[in-house]
This record gives sequence, C-alpha cells and structure tokens, in this order.
Amino acid sequence: MSTDLRSVTVKFHWAMFEQIQVIAEKRGETTSDTIRYLIKRGLDERIYEENTDLLAMVIRKQVELVMDSYTVFPTFRNTDHSRKVTTKIFDARVSLCRTSKNTDKVS
Repeated sequence: MSTDLRSVTVKFHWAMFEQIQVIAEKRGETTSDTIRYLIKRGLDERIYEENTDLLAMVIRKQVELVMDSYTVFPTFRNTDHSRKVTTKIFDARVSLCRTSKNTDKVS
C-alpha cells in the first residue's frame, strides 16, 4: 500500500456495498481498490462533463481551420449581401477543392 494514501471512513448502504464487492470480485481486486477506481472514474466523468463546452469549442475551431484550407464554391463570403439574398447559400451542390499551400492554384 502506498504511503501517500489517506484513510477515510465511509458508510455504504448494504445493497451498494454488495454491488461494490461484486465489481471487486470481477476485477480481481480488493474492495478498497475498487472503491478508489469507482471514485476516480466518477471524478473523471465529472471533469469531462464540466469541460464539454470547452472541448466542443476547441474541436469546432480546429474543424474551421481545416475547412479554411479548402475552397468552397459557392462560399458565404462570395455571396452578394447587398441584395439580401434570402435563399439558402448551399441549395446547389457544393464542391470542395483543397488549395495548394505553395501557390494560389487549386489542386
């Protein structure tokens, strides 16, 4: 046992404790190890849930950066906004072409 572990007394309802013991047996570990595992898993899930918006923002930004390296016809940027076009931008078929990083030519 590691010396950096702290001892704590926790009381469980008997049914919950039996479930923990079943999990411990299936995992082939002690009840204490299983309780630590379950708490860590719950904390990891909570951290993930609390940061879902941040993760979504980061992923969205990365996808936008990748998509910016493609030329899209027609693009929203090419739309004539002075006429206040009310039709959907992408009603027609959209084609994607990756632009070369070395030149302005479309490959």
